[in-house]
Amino acid sequence: MKRLQFIPSFDAAFSPSAEAGDAYVVLSAVIIEQRVGRKIEPTFRVTVKNPGIGGWMPTALRYADLWEQRTTDPAPVLIARGRLVPLPTDMAGSKIELAFRCLPPNSDDVLTAAADALRIGEECAYDPEADPADRLDAEYYDPLCFGQGASDDPENVLVARPEVWRWDRATLALSRTHLVDSDLTHDLGYSGVANVPVLSVNHPPKPNSKLRIVASWTQAAKGKQSVSEPDSVSTYTWDDFLSSFPQPGTAIGAATGWTLAEAEIESVLDDTPTWINISGSKFGSASGGQVRLQPKTINFRLTAAYDYSQQREEVLDIVMPSGLQELPDEDDQSEIMEIVTLGPLNIDSSTKEWLYEDPDTLEVMHYEVGDEVLAAGKAWTCATEHDATADFRVRDYDDGPVLWIQREKRAPMRDSRNSRFLDINRGIRAVRHGILRLHRAVLERSQCAEATFEVPWLIGRGITTEHSCRIAHHRLPGGELVGKVVGIELLIEEGGRRACRVTLASVPGTGSVVPTPGPGQQQTGEIVYSTSYRGAREPVNAFALSAQSPRIYEFENVWSAQHAAALGSSDPVGTIGSMPTRLRIAFTPLREEDLLTRRMSVSCLAPALPKQINLRPDMGV
Repeated sequence: MKRLQFIPSFDAAFSPSAEAGDAYVVLSAVIIEQRVGRKIEPTFRVTVKNPGIGGWMPTALRYADLWEQRTTDPAPVLIARGRLVPLPTDMAGSKIELAFRCLPPNSDDVLTAAADALRIGEECAYDPEADPADRLDAEYYDPLCFGQGASDDPENVLVARPEVWRWDRATLALSRTHLVDSDLTHDLGYSGVANVPVLSVNHPPKPNSKLRIVASWTQAAKGKQSVSEPDSVSTYTWDDFLSSFPQPGTAIGAATGWTLAEAEIESVLDDTPTWINISGSKFGSASGGQVRLQPKTINFRLTAAYDYSQQREEVLDIVMPSGLQELPDEDDQSEIMEIVTLGPLNIDSSTKEWLYEDPDTLEVMHYEVGDEVLAAGKAWTCATEHDATADFRVRDYDDGPVLWIQREKRAPMRDSRNSRFLDINRGIRAVRHGILRLHRAVLERSQCAEATFEVPWLIGRGITTEHSCRIAHHRLPGGELVGKVVGIELLIEEGGRRACRVTLASVPGTGSVVPTPGPGQQQTGEIVYSTSYRGAREPVNAFALSAQSPRIYEFENVWSAQHAAALGSSDPVGTIGSMPTRLRIAFTPLREEDLLTRRMSVSCLAPALPKQINLRPDMGV
């Protein structure tokens, strides 16, 4: 007995009924579970007799159960549950074929929410030395490695996890299943395989797989510092000193990166007048007399501003051996799996922009307490639940509640003065994500041995893509294999014949165990690795600029020098006039170079891969 029964809701309790009008006799059916990309969405098709004028969907319900009860079954067995999509094309024929997808009505929302729960943003206080269990989720997902709109693709959160999304064909529940491992392995042995397995080995990874990470940013340092504490100078030429005193914004040198942020005369005070003898015939009858000169002390303040920027790039190559049995291969011994270009390091790209209305529905946005947005060049947290105002406002009106509170932006590189990234804490997270990302790619490619075979119906209907199987056959290399189920097709043909076709993906690994890190080695997930990093070139120490002293800070022709020269001169006034007081200031130029590229590398130990099939039994592998 096999029936198709429409049900009141997708999560209704399984309540089989074989009565006419409640269930349709199934003439034939095909149920398919297959891994496609990083997702498994089961489907099934059912052929039933056209009930004619009574209609084939009497209560306009969209969900149905496909079940059967064999003579050996103590109770009906649910094979699949699904949503009717689309309507049948030939509804007036003697038979009708109905197609179903094994998904709940809100499957997109469920999958998006599950994916969002795995997205670890910049708010994560990542510590590379923390316990692996506390940091691994942040290494599995790094927002820097995904562009804008990453949340629109629920599959990308698994790009570094050795898992795929899986919808259960009977419960419509969503879960993640491992690429290789399973909680349940069906041991079919020799008797469980109905025919000779079809075995092929396709597209194994190269002996060495590579992934490149490229990080680019502008190293920047802007600020100001006190050139000196309030300083002073005594001079006879005080009027010249005042007239030539620089204005704020004046460059210190030519294209040095230094300017005067502040230049202020605080006070000008009279000093004690001095009398100097006049000698020589130049002054005629005045010769032998004295001239009265008035020195003054000028108190002033100077503050220097610096503005430094340097384009930088880090290129890191990760190399991972395959860990497979030695297989015949092409001459090319390595393969670049992926090039990952990191997003902006100095920008908070993980926080969404404030919007007045939803761009899809055009409805006014509603913000809850705790929502985070970027607006007016700053980052904000919602303090009061509200509908979006016509334009962004911290308060809706003068006496109204505070709508938004400013917070610090969450840029991956919090301090733009850094000349390094991939070997600081935040960069280590990106490197480890790249390692795990490469490991997943290698692991998936390592499932290169694919076997397809048929098993008896009563066994096959209980097999899903969450399971593994062990089969044995004298024509298999090594006589047996174990593999993860990546495809299953259940066939019910008209006339009663049933068949179950299973496809397994097996890893021809060496069966090695996960290594333990040695001196100088690190570990993320199951991968042990070592680093080789060059030092970063630093033509300018950006962190030291706030305390850098002027290279030159000196006065020329202060009062004492002017006075000494005037005493021995026949023309003291002229001598002093030729010796104006000057302040000389110079900083070491902030040398900006062309793009500075730093090359780095990571070498991984071969991943520990299970020996699920022995492709080299002749060599005792």
